[in-house]
Amino acid sequence: MIGQHTIDRVRQGTALVELIGETVRLQKRGRSYVGLCPFHKEKTPSFHVSEERGLFHCFGCGKSGDAIQFLEQSAGMSFVEAVRALAERAGIEVEESLDEASRKQQAELRRRRQELYEATEAAAQFFDRMLREHPLRRHAQAELERRALWPGANSGASAEALQAFRIGYAPYGWESLCSWLRTTGVSLQAAERVGLVAQRRSGGGYYDSFRHRLMFAVIDLRGRVVGFSGRALEEPSEPELRELKLQPMSSKSAPAAGDGNSAERLAPKYVNSSESPIYKKREIVFGLYQARQQLSAGAECVLVEGNFDVVSLHAHAMKNTVAPLGTAFTLEQAKQLKRFTPNITLLFDGDDAGRRAVRAARDVCRDAGLLAKVASLPQGTDPDEFCRRRGADAVGRLIGAAQGLLEYLIDSALETGTGDGGAQSLATKVREVTELLKSENDPAVQALAEQHADAVVARLGVADARSFRELAASVRLALSKGGAPPPGAGVAAARTEPPARARSPDRRPDIAPEIVGALLDYPELIDSPEMVEGAALIEGDLAAVIAALRQATTIEASLLSEQILAKLPPSIHAFALARLAAPRHARREDAMAELLANVKKLKQLELLRQESLAVRELQRVAKLGDFEQEAMLLREQMARARARHGLEER
Repeated sequence: MIGQHTIDRVRQGTALVELIGETVRLQKRGRSYVGLCPFHKEKTPSFHVSEERGLFHCFGCGKSGDAIQFLEQSAGMSFVEAVRALAERAGIEVEESLDEASRKQQAELRRRRQELYEATEAAAQFFDRMLREHPLRRHAQAELERRALWPGANSGASAEALQAFRIGYAPYGWESLCSWLRTTGVSLQAAERVGLVAQRRSGGGYYDSFRHRLMFAVIDLRGRVVGFSGRALEEPSEPELRELKLQPMSSKSAPAAGDGNSAERLAPKYVNSSESPIYKKREIVFGLYQARQQLSAGAECVLVEGNFDVVSLHAHAMKNTVAPLGTAFTLEQAKQLKRFTPNITLLFDGDDAGRRAVRAARDVCRDAGLLAKVASLPQGTDPDEFCRRRGADAVGRLIGAAQGLLEYLIDSALETGTGDGGAQSLATKVREVTELLKSENDPAVQALAEQHADAVVARLGVADARSFRELAASVRLALSKGGAPPPGAGVAAARTEPPARARSPDRRPDIAPEIVGALLDYPELIDSPEMVEGAALIEGDLAAVIAALRQATTIEASLLSEQILAKLPPSIHAFALARLAAPRHARREDAMAELLANVKKLKQLELLRQESLAVRELQRVAKLGDFEQEAMLLREQMARARARHGLEER
């Protein structure tokens, strides 16, 4: 557990404008800074940042919070990750609520993890340098050139993509990286733990795990290199090896019997880092770090299969593209994406394996709550090849024409028709489609079953739709037994809005928020004499703001905001947060003038309300014939009238 003292120091020690200004262009406006919201697309700036309060708020999409919440929402970090990242940025030591022994243990674990990050970072720098300096670099550069990612017509974007993904070259030979790590003082034991080197089985020492491969760095959401993916390259010629005095990497030249591959030519096309304390392949999404800003700004996620697919689309300005790495799309990866966007388009390879991958992704998307669509590539092509041949606009049109995942699966099930199987084959197809519908947990599919019945039946070649509609009815019945609402209920519910509040003759609900807003702009006004009387006239949830301001134990702006917000009911939390992040009044005098004017209005309205009540009471007493009571009420009413006119004359 991170101590509250550390969390408070992180909030105070973070320059929020500087932090957000790294990704958002901010301009000073009054007491806050304004820019285009990083969480949704907009043309007119509605995103406000208050440096003194340490808060941000968007009046367009409603997202708001402090520095910790900004990293949670923009970088997909957990609370603890965000606190640690900000603490590291501000040079603040993280204090944990642990006993001494546990604290030492945690410190040692962090030290060991830091060694792993140092090893992967050193390797990334080495591979980058080798791509530009090693005598055999042409083999890596040729592969990049073949993919239109080396200097050419798109050189600027290509260079940016290569840098963003930290692409490099792992040299031919057995100990190039090992030697580099030794000279830089990086622990070879740490390098072994992250799969960069391996121990010889005899004779001691280490040898490189990645040899003569094009290297893709795997980067986590904090921008740290946690692993690598290496693609095999064309083997160097014998003259090249002789010139460099290198031995062919075969079993005869291996560092020790059993080390490495017996024949590099037979090695797999891609080799990925082994799992380590900093790399879990089921959790990492390749390209998510590079895509996070686009996704946070409202772009839908495009999920492809391969490393080059991601890099190629990024180089063509499609920076919302990511991929699973060396594994099928997992629930953990889907949940990572959901932290940025619920909308995803699957752009898998146009082959049987790609279609199987789409089917396998269905349950994952559904369980993670992703709204998935499928874009279909021509047979035998992948996104990288399609983009190089047809251009980014063609990829965009393909994605724009994407089908819903369920619709795609139904079409795939019916694609081959019934063949010559007769009634049995027909029944199998109908059953397959029906099972797809029954297993879907979205209530809208109940309407989909009826809506597409004729089209499905036509695809199946059945004379009438009766049998399929009977099955569709059974699907609806099964869904309704599972608690799903009837067809159209979800749509109707979504469109139902509460009726607008009728305009009340009582203007106090419109005036009270203005008073509270002025106090939030300048909390010190709570102690002014005028507010003592005015506070008694504010009712309901807004009164909680007055109470929170009176109970605050600090005048430090960021901590004061935290104390106030923690004590407010949910109904006015957004109102208070927006006003704290974007104060309306730049000067204390202006806030005080508005406060005084509105307190005066409230007092007048209260007197009018009391007079109205008194009139009704007079009417009641007059009917009873109680002249003494009537005279007393008349005297009180005259006193209130004098008081009200006295206020007006000031």
